[in-house]
Amino acid sequence: MLSEFRDRLIAHGPEQQILDAILAQCSKRGLLRAGGRARTDSTHVIACIRDLNRLEFVTETMRCALEALAVAAPAWLAGTDAVNAD
Repeated sequence: MLSEFRDRLIAHGPEQQILDAILAQCSKRGLLRAGGRARTDSTHVIACIRDLNRLEFVTETMRCALEALAVAAPAWLAGTDAVNAD
């Protein structure tokens, strides 16, 4: 059983599934087009990845700031409409 599982894993390795998921997300965001060739070092792909990276930094900064506010001034934070419990 284990050897069969290992053979299936090698044949359909998780690395291919991860690559397929990345390519699907890139295609969904318009970074790749069907039937065409795309270079991963092309300027628009690098710019989109940079934008996503910056967006991730901003959201992480907001999360840290809200957590600090929740500790320092929970009453003020609860009284604003800026955030909800989710």
